Amino acid sequence: MIKETDVIIQARLDSTRLPEKVLLSIGKKPLIAWIVERLTLSQYIRNIIIATTEDSLSRIKRSLKNYSFVKYFTGSKNNVLERYYQAASHFGSKVIVRATGDNPLVCPEFLDKTLEYHEEAGADLTHFLGIPIGTGVEVIGSDALNSVYKNAKSPYDLEHVTPFIYKNRDSYKVLEPLSSGFYYSPDIRVTVDTPADLVHVRQIFDNFRNKAFISMEDIISYHKSGYKIKGINTWKIPITV
Repeated sequence: MIKETDVIIQARLDSTRLPEKVLLSIGKKPLIAWIVERLTLSQYIRNIIIATTEDSLSRIKRSLKNYSFVKYFTGSKNNVLERYYQAASHFGSKVIVRATGDNPLVCPEFLDKTLEYHEEAGADLTHFLGIPIGTGVEVIGSDALNSVYKNAKSPYDLEHVTPFIYKNRDSYKVLEPLSSGFYYSPDIRVTVDTPADLVHVRQIFDNFRNKAFISMEDIISYHKSGYKIKGINTWKIPITV
C-alpha cells in the first residue's frame, strides 16, 4: 500500500439543510469527532486532514481539540475541487480517501477494502456500491485528481470533486466493487443531511451506546430488526463547540 495515503474530509459550517451539522452532538461528541475516530481505525491512513474554509476553521478545530493529530487546510468555500486539490498537494498525498462531514458511521473496514481494490487494480477512482449510504468513501489517485482539477469547469463538478470522472469514464479507470449477501443494503441510509437523518443516527448510537465500535454488521442488523424512528417533531439539536 502506498505510504502517502491520506483522508481528506470536506467540512464547513454553512450548510443550508442542516447548518453547522459537523458540530452537532451525537451522544457526548460532535458529529465530526465520530468521523475522525472511525477513520483512525484504518490500517493504511497516514494523515487525517480537514479541508475547510477560513470562516469555519476555528470552531471545527475547537470541537476537535482532543484530536491533536488531525491536520487542517483552508481553501475555497464553493470550489471544493480546488480545496481538495490544494490540500492534497500541500500534504503530498499520493492516494486520497475522500470522506465527507455527513457520515459519522463511515466504515473503516470497507475503507481499507476500497483502498486494497484500488491499489490492486491501479484504478483512478474506486468506491463500493451496495453498502449503506453514509458508510463508504471514494479513493482517488493524485494523478486523476490533478487531471480533474485541470479539466473540470462546470459549477457542479467544482462543488462535488468526482462527478467529472464518472462522466468521463473513457478517460479514467473507475472501479466499483459491489457488496453482496448480507452486506448488500443500498436501501439503508445513515448519512446526516437533514434533521430526520440526525434523529435516526442518534438513535443508532444510543442503541449501541454500550459498544466501543458500531460495525457494519451492527448497522445492517439494526435496520433489518424493524427499528422505529421516534421523536421527529420533538428533538433538539445541541451543538458542541
